[in-house]
Amino acid sequence: MTAGALGVDEGWRTVPFLGTGSVGVGAVLDDYLAHAPGSAAEFAGVRAGIVRAARSRFDTQPGLFQGRAGFLWHLHRTSAPGVPDGELDHQLTALARLRLAYGGGVAFPGQQMLRLSMDLATGTAGCLLALASVLSTRPAALPFLPPRGNPRDAAPLPAEL
Repeated sequence: MTAGALGVDEGWRTVPFLGTGSVGVGAVLDDYLAHAPGSAAEFAGVRAGIVRAARSRFDTQPGLFQGRAGFLWHLHRTSAPGVPDGELDHQLTALARLRLAYGGGVAFPGQQMLRLSMDLATGTAGCLLALASVLSTRPAALPFLPPRGNPRDAAPLPAEL
């Protein structure tokens, strides 16, 4: 991982992912701080490390729980400072590079990029949820993790998608 990025230690690697890593911790931490804003200073360093992890320039999988879609979802949703202007556009473009034409539409590869997947955790459904949460005026949400903050103005999908 990038210097200063925070991941969850699995014993043999550290991971930043929404499903099993620091981005998931960051999502819950954001919700906690919405109810206990006085604790924000205590968690400032942790939150900065999570944002840095979610800004990864190297991730080969598109999935929501273990890939770029989860980073995109978190960076849009987080109330943590440090998400630079243009970062969401970078993540959108990076996710678009992983799409494949399928059945007259678009699909995304699943876990380990071995097959197309339509599921929420590793495949197309999760990628579409992340895209809808960023590009829609009515953001999509995960159970128990509702949208936070102000959604971006509705924008057409980038031409790459």
